[in-house]
Amino acid sequence: MNLGEINRKLIELAARKVRSGDITERGLARRSGLSQPHLHNVIKGIRSLSNDTADRLMLGLGISVNDLLWSDSSENPTDIRTIPVVKCRIGPGNDANLSVFRGAAPFTAARLTGLVTPVGALLAPDLVLPAALAAGDMVLLDQNRVLRAGIQAGRLWVVAEPEGLRVRYLRMGGSLLYVANELTLADPRMWQPVPLQGRNILDVVRARIVWTSREIEAETPGPPDPSGDRD
Repeated sequence: MNLGEINRKLIELAARKVRSGDITERGLARRSGLSQPHLHNVIKGIRSLSNDTADRLMLGLGISVNDLLWSDSSENPTDIRTIPVVKCRIGPGNDANLSVFRGAAPFTAARLTGLVTPVGALLAPDLVLPAALAAGDMVLLDQNRVLRAGIQAGRLWVVAEPEGLRVRYLRMGGSLLYVANELTLADPRMWQPVPLQGRNILDVVRARIVWTSREIEAETPGPPDPSGDRD
């Protein structure tokens, strides 16, 4: 796909949203920082779309180049969104950072609804990786600070350990955060306690997994509580 095709898709999307009543031409011009007459002429094909105007129009529509790349003329490009993919894999031997990226991946807008700063990541081999996952899986991560601060049992979480980021099971116990892997999951006595007094839990719990490339929800049976019963 060349720049001309991307510009054509951008203009078609702007025109379609104006025609459908999703936004007025005046409102879109205001969001984009363009004059209404100029935007009108672009939509009508009277004026060409400069690089600066294209950037402004994408900002006004709330989309990116990747959103246009992953769309086709038979669908609304806003139904497909792209998210950044973490550069390094999550797991042993990798220095993964959830704010350093190497590309983007497409997801349906419905899949991303309600997520906060979603990112994609690949998993590295890990001998104690939760059984629901496997090395090479792509995972979709939600960085919602509220949910990270009030963890729920039965989910899988990306946790900062001394050696780096890992996918682990979590539960709370007073002022302690308990961390388990696949080997220690069944025995509550083996869960690793992490003191939180004087420490921000968000520094430990970095994200929750909401989807994997094997199309399974990362909803696992609740971990055993100290009595050995599951949630």
